[in-house]
Amino acid sequence: MDNNIIIDYYDNYIASQLKSGINDRIYNLYKQLIRAGLTKNSSVLEMGCGIGAMSYLLARKVKNGKIESFDFSPESIKIAQSRIQQKNVRFFIADAVEYTPQNKIFDFITLFDLIEHIPIERHCALFKNLSNIATENTLILINIPNPASLTFDNLNNPEQLQIVDQPVPLNLLVNNLLANNLELIFFESHSV
Repeated sequence: MDNNIIIDYYDNYIASQLKSGINDRIYNLYKQLIRAGLTKNSSVLEMGCGIGAMSYLLARKVKNGKIESFDFSPESIKIAQSRIQQKNVRFFIADAVEYTPQNKIFDFITLFDLIEHIPIERHCALFKNLSNIATENTLILINIPNPASLTFDNLNNPEQLQIVDQPVPLNLLVNNLLANNLELIFFESHSV
């Protein structure tokens, strides 16, 4: 699919993001980051930040560290920048598969509700990029919807899905991690 079509979709998806705001799912992901060791001094790369719902929570906690956030949608980035204006938080327009960060060392890289929206054929390149960005001390946190749920919605509720919204089976995720010298150290499934 043409990247411009996807960008236009997400530029027009902002109203939906503003409506959902910081919902329970986003707040629970933030709490998982806290449990994983997020502190006021942490350095975080937030991939696929949208309008900055998670960025807002991160900015409340990370006061002395750095937060680097990006999204594919220029309009989403404009909203995020207008809502969060801390010197240690920077926003960029970028494609996760090709992104080269400004900072060189991150304690955390987040991919919350992102990889199911990147076409599967680009996942190998995405994980190669992650491998190039991460150090041996970087913790990468990934959140994806249950593949069975997305399969069901593709068949029964396609109008509720985003423009690219495909199941990401665990074996595909693990294979991409292993192929790029990344390691799965914890996996947890949650009901909605």
